[in-house]
Amino acid sequence: MGKTIISLALVAAFTLPSFAQDIISMKNGTREEANVLEIDETTVRYKKFNNPEGPTYTAKKESISEITYKNGTKENFENKPPKLSPEKDPNSVWWTKAKETKLGFWMDPLGLAQWGPMVGVSIRVGSNFDIKGHLRIYTDGFPLTDKFTDIHQGIGFGLEFSKLFITSHGNWHAGILVETSHAEGDYSQSIGVNGSYNEDGKTKTIHSHGYLDVGVIKHDFALTGGYTLRFKNSFFVDFELQSGCSLYHFESNMDYHETYFYANASVKLGIEL
Repeated sequence: MGKTIISLALVAAFTLPSFAQDIISMKNGTREEANVLEIDETTVRYKKFNNPEGPTYTAKKESISEITYKNGTKENFENKPPKLSPEKDPNSVWWTKAKETKLGFWMDPLGLAQWGPMVGVSIRVGSNFDIKGHLRIYTDGFPLTDKFTDIHQGIGFGLEFSKLFITSHGNWHAGILVETSHAEGDYSQSIGVNGSYNEDGKTKTIHSHGYLDVGVIKHDFALTGGYTLRFKNSFFVDFELQSGCSLYHFESNMDYHETYFYANASVKLGIEL
């Protein structure tokens, strides 16, 4: 009887220690006998089993394969949680906004150095589409200038339709832009023959040039693309490139037309309500 009790005690002595501590299995193949103290979103805090009064250690979850606890249960760290889409990720600017229709107001200060400043409104339909309307002011201070016309003053109206491709912090977008403008400007043309003279036996003709004050109607058609950086307070900054053509119609006796290809850039600062 005494031998039986001693045998059971020895078995218990060698068996219980294997379940008296937590086993942390690392992804590099090492195992740590420990007493796990705390597990948070990114780390595991523990003390070494053979030094319970010693320092507290921290291991990143991403370096741990699994933990076997004292009671024999296991927790596997290999299975990473699925990556959430921006609409479902609480850390995304699109969280709770993806299905909303938003009204926005914006301005383009970059226009001060280009064709003219723009102000506009936008309607964003969820996280799918965006429609922007704008008003552009042309004045003498902005270099809408080419070899045919110098715009003095005018006004333009435009619409832009864009498809959105969302990210956690904003969205890429691609679309089309149309604008119609009417302005007053100068049109340079040859008025007629003013005289002629001989030089080295050749007759040369002198043409006189003049500038006519004419109305200019301009139609712009462009493809657009860019990125909108959005903030949770509904403020946004949009960076955009445009490439297309401008059709000019000069309201003169000649009823003259001209087409130009152009590239442009804009930076829109705005807020959504």
